[in-house]
Amino acid sequence: MTKTLSYTVEKRPTAWSFVSGKIAALESELLPRSFFEAILKAPNRAEARASLGKSGYRVLFPDDKSLDNISAILDQKGKDIRAEIFSLCPPHPLENFFGIPSRFRTFRTLFNQASKGANPSVADLDALFPVFAVEEAYADGLREHRDMLFRKNPPQTATPLERSIYLDSAACSLMRVMADFVPEKLVRECMIDRALLTAWSGIFRLRWADVPADMIRTWYVYENSRDLASSILAAETEPKAEISKRLSVRSSAILEGIDLNRIKADIDAASADVLRETVLACRMVPFGAERVLSYLVANEVEMVNLELSLSAVAFGIDREVTQSRLRREYA
Repeated sequence: MTKTLSYTVEKRPTAWSFVSGKIAALESELLPRSFFEAILKAPNRAEARASLGKSGYRVLFPDDKSLDNISAILDQKGKDIRAEIFSLCPPHPLENFFGIPSRFRTFRTLFNQASKGANPSVADLDALFPVFAVEEAYADGLREHRDMLFRKNPPQTATPLERSIYLDSAACSLMRVMADFVPEKLVRECMIDRALLTAWSGIFRLRWADVPADMIRTWYVYENSRDLASSILAAETEPKAEISKRLSVRSSAILEGIDLNRIKADIDAASADVLRETVLACRMVPFGAERVLSYLVANEVEMVNLELSLSAVAFGIDREVTQSRLRREYA
């Protein structure tokens, strides 16, 4: 029997009118690339903070010392923005989808703690999955990950690296599972592509760090299968080949146009570029979940660019390299 969500997903575009109006105003405040380039020209922390000007980020960094915690401060800001947006939205899987990174950090910590000792409790480990997934219907989509707990050579007794691969693949699989519960075609397309690209970039980062291919094939499970990792690794010399077949037509065409050197230099930035056209298409929908997704992705990109530029100044990271890693903004 197919499991359902504990709530009804709102399909009427008119139910999204208020939040769509709020987002229209927020979109006008998105920062252009020149803003981050100006930060990169700052000679010191004080000037970098001054470069924030009248943006909403200036208050987050009241003194130079606060730049020691750029990542944590921006992470909390992102949570606050998402909480505000979703407080205005009808119920929708997008809320849980954008909450995956934050919940995953807790899930990973709890899983690793519960795996300690000679005989880890399989029941306790299995019970973590519904909490991580939030909905039983989502957790059911992680069946292979959960079944692995009960088999010979389970993840709880694996090496830390093997367990990390297993857990990372669970997060990507959860992203993919949630997409199946989304009624809006563009939103579903973007969610599926994002899950695939996250898995793709994760697998290649592992290989480029000299993690054995056999280890990745064994522990990277996506959509209750090891097919994705095996297929990607089989075409390892051509990183775009296998993933292009699985992406939407729109995203596949963009990926094909991205230079291989760009992918190897910063695969996460390349992935963000691939999703850009779908996100912009979502922005063109006047009311609905599409508009929410488009703004939240744009805000994520802005946060990444801000963290990159501020970190370069605060910690002496090469400015030219940092500028090459800036994402294409949505301002």
